[in-house]
Amino acid sequence: MKKAIWLSLILVSAVFAQEAATGGATKLAPGGATFITWLGIASIVSMAIVAIGVAFAQSAAAQKALDGAARQPEVAGKLMTQMLIALVFMETLAIYALLVVFLMLFVNPFTKYFLM
Repeated sequence: MKKAIWLSLILVSAVFAQEAATGGATKLAPGGATFITWLGIASIVSMAIVAIGVAFAQSAAAQKALDGAARQPEVAGKLMTQMLIALVFMETLAIYALLVVFLMLFVNPFTKYFLM
């Protein structure tokens, strides 16, 4: 959840910085403001959903690995190694989702239709 809050703060500050740098010279086509607003909201919501899903998956993986290590302490090292590899893959999913969000915001091919 903290990741989503920080991401939204960074994106909002980036939008204001871009507007200040251009002096407000970019004009929106009719309906352009709503498109950009909805694009920002969709980006924040999608990243929040991904962050929540990854957090639940990582906590479940850690719980199962610790349960297995408690039952069989002799395989604890192997379990922890496998758990860390699984956690890396889960976190990679969140990073890919963040990449998609950035692509939606900054390299969106439909934005040209809403800016003059």
